[in-house]
Amino acid sequence: MLKRSIFLAALLGLLLAAPAGAKLLYVGDKGVATVGKIACPGTAGCELAAPKRVKAKIGERSFWAKVQAPKRIAAGKKGTVRVKLGAGALADLAGRTTTIEVKAVVRQGEAKPRTQLLKIRLRRAALPNGPGTPTSGPVGAEPALLARPATAVDVSAVAVSWYPRDSWVRYVHTGEGMTTGAGASLVSSPESPCPDKPLVESRPYTVHYVAAPSWYDPVSGAAGVYGSGSVNFSFGGHGINLTAANPEIEINGAASRAIFRIDGSGNTPYPNLRVALVNLDTSSPPAVTNGGKTVTYNLVRGRLTEDGVNIFAGFYTAPSNNQFGCVSVSFTTP
Repeated sequence: MLKRSIFLAALLGLLLAAPAGAKLLYVGDKGVATVGKIACPGTAGCELAAPKRVKAKIGERSFWAKVQAPKRIAAGKKGTVRVKLGAGALADLAGRTTTIEVKAVVRQGEAKPRTQLLKIRLRRAALPNGPGTPTSGPVGAEPALLARPATAVDVSAVAVSWYPRDSWVRYVHTGEGMTTGAGASLVSSPESPCPDKPLVESRPYTVHYVAAPSWYDPVSGAAGVYGSGSVNFSFGGHGINLTAANPEIEINGAASRAIFRIDGSGNTPYPNLRVALVNLDTSSPPAVTNGGKTVTYNLVRGRLTEDGVNIFAGFYTAPSNNQFGCVSVSFTTP
């Protein structure tokens, strides 16, 4: 009888110590996990109010998780509340555990609103190629240079700026961050001028490269706008040491793209080669000023090429998640 009482007391202690709803769940590569379900009893439907995102911690670092929840639940049914983790959080979570909490408010008819707290413990399996980030994939042969038409002219006052994906910038700054070389420079701002995952968090979202000899063809509208200098992205704890240098911005209709010389080590192992990193959407006409002489393509959106997806280890995939910031170029014709 005494042993049975001790057993029951121990069991009760375990039950009381276990937080309600804190079930352990392994999250996959897509980063989506179910936090819980909210029931709508009775015969009247329920309105559900949940935050758009919630903050959580992995170790000493904080991150935001996007909340996916229905706004209305039918009577007698249950609504599923999920969260989606970004690439940076997924990388940090490899081999670790975090707790996500979502507080939702349920309204049903004239009844007093009730608040329901959902909680889940998330874990991601450790990755085989390093402590956090998978190894980047292979890239193809170096791209050919954009052919310069016979009618092209040399241009002056060249400016080349790159705005890498803002969530990527914030992610590498949970490590060592970004540094520039050979004359390139960084400009910090509270938000990215070209946001993909908008968040007010001051970071160097803009990279200015040094001007290099460039050309423009007034007949076809094509241009080869070139820069020099480099920017390095570093997160030693996750094996990231990646440099993007000497941009080649090709304005060439639907085939417009940005080529960088890529060098890296660790889990980003590239032997200093030219890679077509992003395709550029130049469907909108450029701004033309200075009596028709100065041409400006401002904040042209880019999407990673297949090689670009491999460089970033498959975290940013087509068709909906391969946006990778913007490029701006400006030049003046004779």
